[in-house]
Amino acid sequence: MTEQNRKYITKEIGKLLSDIWRIKGLAEQEYGPQHPITKKLAGMHGDAQALLQEMSEARNR
Repeated sequence: MTEQNRKYITKEIGKLLSDIWRIKGLAEQEYGPQHPITKKLAGMHGDAQALLQEMSEARNR
């Protein structure tokens, strides 16, 4: 993978994290923190964070 591709992917994952966090906040307001939709969005946010961390660690190797 080229450095340009890595930067693009990292940028897009960052946007995804931001969007998921915003939508999760709206879901919490609408449905509450225990609703399955809100919980799923929280899980998606965690998965995206883990992916970003994994990419960062792979780049540093």
